[in-house]
Amino acid sequence: MTKFFLKLSGLAFVLALLIATGCNTDDPIIDNPLGPEISLGSGDLELLEGEAFSVSITVAPGDNPLSSLRLLVGGASVPAASISDYVTKITSGGEDILQQNPLGIDASRENGATYVYEMVPFGQLEGETVSYSFEVTDKAQEKASVSFDITIVAPPGTPIEKEISGALLNQAGPAGTGGLDLDAGTGTGSNAAEAEIQDEGIDLNLSTANNWRRQISAVDANGVSLRTPDLTKLPENFSFENITIKEQIKEAYDTGLALAGSDAACNCSDDVSGEEVSEPVEVGDMFVVKKGDVYYIIVATAVNVTDGNNNDSYQFDIKY
Repeated sequence: MTKFFLKLSGLAFVLALLIATGCNTDDPIIDNPLGPEISLGSGDLELLEGEAFSVSITVAPGDNPLSSLRLLVGGASVPAASISDYVTKITSGGEDILQQNPLGIDASRENGATYVYEMVPFGQLEGETVSYSFEVTDKAQEKASVSFDITIVAPPGTPIEKEISGALLNQAGPAGTGGLDLDAGTGTGSNAAEAEIQDEGIDLNLSTANNWRRQISAVDANGVSLRTPDLTKLPENFSFENITIKEQIKEAYDTGLALAGSDAACNCSDDVSGEEVSEPVEVGDMFVVKKGDVYYIIVATAVNVTDGNNNDSYQFDIKY
């Protein structure tokens, strides 16, 4: 009887121990944690070369708080030192976020947030399609990503008709080359019927070693007008190299500025004073020209100054 009682008491003890242990279970172990989620506010884009765009990215956690957000271009992570090439600004909830890659998600957003990236398609040329991706990672290193394509398209409009490189304008050089025919890129007489622009020649009161005025003007007699582009009224990426359509040249002319050089009366080889003339021309200076319904843009690629002779000259590249 005593043995039976002891056995029964032992079983009761074990049962009580099991019940007590079962009431203090550990947190469950998740073998397959739910990862984060990410979504875009837009899809694939077609842009002009250098055109700015913005993209909205919403991230949400799964079983673990969020940790970071990373930008990839063409399947490769953008190096931290190069993020400003692609991203001009990041905001979240109206707050400016420090540009980083990967972007660390702070504690106030680790349970979900929306980021707006203002960007440019850095280095992409017309006709190229590149994949852009955003990848979110949580604190358990679970990841999710979303991608979209950017294709660079030709601007709408009329393709330029002609490009000319190295056109020479030389007023004091070989006879009859004081003007420039922009259609052909060849030197002409200063007031020849085919000339659009002319050089203003030399100031005879100055030393022959440094008397070239380095100024140009329109050939008024041919119904030509000449302006300088006002870059504050043109797209941010406006440049001679980026011009591909005639409408870009017309816009530069329509918003352009009058020539700002001085044409005071002087003892000059061009004895007409009071014309609209340029300031002394420097390499890189751009001008827009209108003759009838044709618009030209030219850029100075060389300004060759020589001492004591008539070999001074400009070289221009031309598009129209």
